[in-house]
Formats: sequence, structure tokens, C-alpha cells
Amino acid sequence: MGRTAIYMVMALTAMFLFFGKTMNDSGTDALSNAIDYYEHTQVYNIAAAGANLACNQIFLNNTWRTGFSNVVMNGGTFFVSIDSTTDPGKLIILSTGFYQADSHRVKIILNPSSISKFAMYSGNVSAAAKLRSGDTINGPIHFNNKLVTSGNPVFMDKATMGTLQTTAGTPSFLGGYQTGVNITFPSYTASANAIVAAASAAGGTNDYQVGGDMYLRFSVVGGVTKVEYKTNPAAVWGAPVDLATFAPTGNIAMVNGAVHVEGTIKGQVTITSTVNPSTTIPSATVGATYIENNIRYNTDPLITPSSTDMLGLVSAGDIKINTIPIRMDGSFFTNTSTSLGGSLNNTNPAKQLKIVGSLITKDIGPTDFGTGASKGANLYMKYDTRLNDNPPANFPFPSTNSFEVLSWFE
Repeated sequence: MGRTAIYMVMALTAMFLFFGKTMNDSGTDALSNAIDYYEHTQVYNIAAAGANLACNQIFLNNTWRTGFSNVVMNGGTFFVSIDSTTDPGKLIILSTGFYQADSHRVKIILNPSSISKFAMYSGNVSAAAKLRSGDTINGPIHFNNKLVTSGNPVFMDKATMGTLQTTAGTPSFLGGYQTGVNITFPSYTASANAIVAAASAAGGTNDYQVGGDMYLRFSVVGGVTKVEYKTNPAAVWGAPVDLATFAPTGNIAMVNGAVHVEGTIKGQVTITSTVNPSTTIPSATVGATYIENNIRYNTDPLITPSSTDMLGLVSAGDIKINTIPIRMDGSFFTNTSTSLGGSLNNTNPAKQLKIVGSLITKDIGPTDFGTGASKGANLYMKYDTRLNDNPPANFPFPSTNSFEVLSWFE
């Protein structure tokens, strides 16, 4: 009996020793894990802080490339370098944090911010120029001085503006909005000059003209873009010419005249209606552009995002839209204003003006798209997301002198 008791005591002692060691090991491991977690969190926070401070410096001064060296923070340090050469045009921020024996790196890629990111951009908007019920902007929008709404227009993406004026109704800002934002309206002169130079030197059929009217009607036959051309509205269209023959570089230029366009485009075309010298004041017959009918891509980017069809249209004077309903595919720029031609701004009921791409217009006047109950067009803007990375050749999509985050790796 005594021997049995001794064995029982020994067995219990061994069990207690085993479980005691296990509990001690578990406690040690838990403490070690807590310390590791704390150190990892600290070194991550230090690296992220360095990255955020670098972003702030670039926001305050877009030419800042100094970086940070051995900055002490929360018991550790961080180093930040700015790489502007590996990927030209972009900035790569590398922030490395150190804490105890641990290290962590945060990498941020910044891309120059450009007005190519906007579906619709205007430098100046008349107080009487309102976006109204029936208008939908599906893409980012910026109005430099003010955005005026009446009724219930819908903004699918973020809207920025100098001020917001809501005269009636409730606009829907599904992507939010921000006031107090100023982005300088871009100069188009260099872009127009580049288009003129390319067209005048290309030796095409009629891709360069000075004065008068240039009527262009595009079509696609057998997978090839054809161009019909004439110089007055009463004339018979000329025989269709391959775009590669008509405009070998894809650039078409009118100087001190007016361009009239319509049709379907396959491939890439950039058109300008400009003035020379630049001090020439545009008018209805000089530097003007008229959209006579639908201007469409052969491959619709809304259905096929990989479409390579692209139109850029750069106008020193007004862009006049001479028919509604209408669909306009392309990037449209005017250094004056965009409006409905003739009496179309008083059409009732309103018909749809659909633009797939972007519209950059220096001014929006009080009667541009109609006012009051006789509003001529319901505007539907659908941003072509290809423009972010692949704008039309020689199109005035300059940087806004700021950067935005393209990728953030932690």
C-alpha cells in the first residue's frame, strides 16, 4: 500500500511538472508573439508614416525629391527615397522603417494628375448654365468656377468645383463632391500647332487646308476607314478615300476656317480647327467646329474596352452640335464653348446628347444646352476610361501640376 502511494505521488508529480512546463512554454510563446506583433506593428507604422510624410511634401511642393534620412520616430527610424527615373513620368516613393531588429518597406507609385481624368471639364460657367433633371455625368467632372444645378441631375463619380449653386431640386452626387478646387484651364496652342505641322507635312489628299470649309464624313468599308470630303454644304461628296491616303499621320488640320464632321471611325484620328496667328479671334467661320451628325467608333469601347478607335478634336472656336438626338464618341476640346446649333436649344421635349469620351470646354453659356422648360438636350456623359492612360495623339491633356496615388504597396 505504501509503495503504491509513493508511485501515485511520483506520477502526479511528473504530470504536474509536465503541465507546468507546458503552461510556462505557452506563456513564454504568448509573450514572444506579443512582442513580435508589437515590433511588427511599430515598424510598419514607422514606414507608413515616412511614406505619408513624403506624400505630403510632394503635395506641398510637386518638385520635392529630397527624401528623408534617419528620421527618429517612436523608438525607431525611417529612410525615404524618391525615384523619378525608373518609370519616366511617375514617382516611386520607397519608405523603409526600422525598429529594434525589424524592418519594413512601403512602396508608393505616384502618377501625374491630368485633366484627362475628367469626363467633363469647364473653366467658366455662366450662372444661368445649369445641369438639370435628365442630365447624367458618368465619370469625374470639374467646373473651375462653379457648378450650377436645377432639378435632379445625377453625378455618378466625384465632382469638383469652385463653388456649388443649387437653385432648385436635389442633385445626386453618388461619388461625392468637393468645393474650393481650382485647376487652370489648359492651353491648346501647342497641341493644335503639332496637329497642323503633322498634317501639313504628311502629303495627304486633303488633310491640311487654310480658310473656307472642310466637310468630313467618315465610314468603315471592309474594315478600312474611308473619308469623304467637300468644301461647301451644297456640293456632292467626293469619292471615298482611305484614311491612310487622306491623312497618312492620322492628323487633319483646318487653319482659319471651319470643320464639319460626322460618321464612323476605325483607328486613330486627331482633328483641329485652329487660328493663325493665335491672336485671331475665332468666329462662326474661323476656328469653328460643327458636329453635323453622329460621330461614332467602329468598335464601341463601352462594349469592347480593348477598342483601339480614338478621336481627338481640338477647336479654337465653338463646337456646335447641329443635330439631336446624337452620340459623339471622342475627346472634344474647345477654347471657347460647346453649344447646340440653331434652335435646337429650345427643342421640347428634350432629346439626348450622348458623349462617350470627354468634353473640355472653356465656357458654358446660359443657352448652350437650352434653359427652362424648353431645355434642348438631356446631357449624358460617359467617360472613356482609356483616356487615363492613352489619350489621343496631340490632344491638350496636360498635367494639373500635381500627383495622385497610382499604387500603394505595404
